[in-house]
Amino acid sequence: MHSHEILSDLVAEQIRMHRTRLGLNREQLAEECARLGAPELTYAAITNIETGRRDKEGKRRREVSVDELMTFAYALSVPPLLLAFPLGSVDRVPSPARWGGLHPHYAWRWATGEVPPAFRDADGQTRADDSNIGGEDGPDRMEVWQKVSVPAEVYRSLQAAQAALQKATGQQNFARERHGEGTPETRKARADYLDRLEQFAVVLNEMIDLGFRVPAYDGRWVEDMREFGLLERPEAVPVYKRKDKGDRG
Repeated sequence: MHSHEILSDLVAEQIRMHRTRLGLNREQLAEECARLGAPELTYAAITNIETGRRDKEGKRRREVSVDELMTFAYALSVPPLLLAFPLGSVDRVPSPARWGGLHPHYAWRWATGEVPPAFRDADGQTRADDSNIGGEDGPDRMEVWQKVSVPAEVYRSLQAAQAALQKATGQQNFARERHGEGTPETRKARADYLDRLEQFAVVLNEMIDLGFRVPAYDGRWVEDMREFGLLERPEAVPVYKRKDKGDRG
């Protein structure tokens, strides 16, 4: 059984571990937090967080807020989720209590919208929580999760499509420089680029249909998508312009 009573205990342990790994003392970490705009995270505050001092009722005197979690993660150059769900160093995370101590990897995937909320049953098996929110007459938890997790799924698709397009763009540029225009190698690279561009546009169109805000993209990609009629609403895709080296604005 893990010794962490609440998630703040686990986060505090990770803060202390990463601080020590970097060779920082608490005063230095407090100075770094102040530089990041969190002067309230003083030496005393960090001491209370890391040591987990309890009051007379056994409750933590100092828990870690979401804002503080983000500040510590930035200060220590650690992914925020890794402070809460430390992959590879613990077997269970302590909260919420209904979880019964889920494995950090499942908790991580739940936090990123990949898997539904779950709990560990009496046999130690991880099971999706199909209960109703607020009681028997409340909303179905799984149905709610499936609806609200759509943005996470769409952005994963966007990330994958963008990475593939970036790779195809590089290969097209390389083929042009290495083999010149009109060669079989360049035509093949161009065809692959256009295929990846079309797949990228499909995701962007889905985002627009869902009412999501579309990030700004390289003007060359947007121009090509517009030229080939791949965007249902071209005006909904913003463009960012690359600054020239001599542009100091």
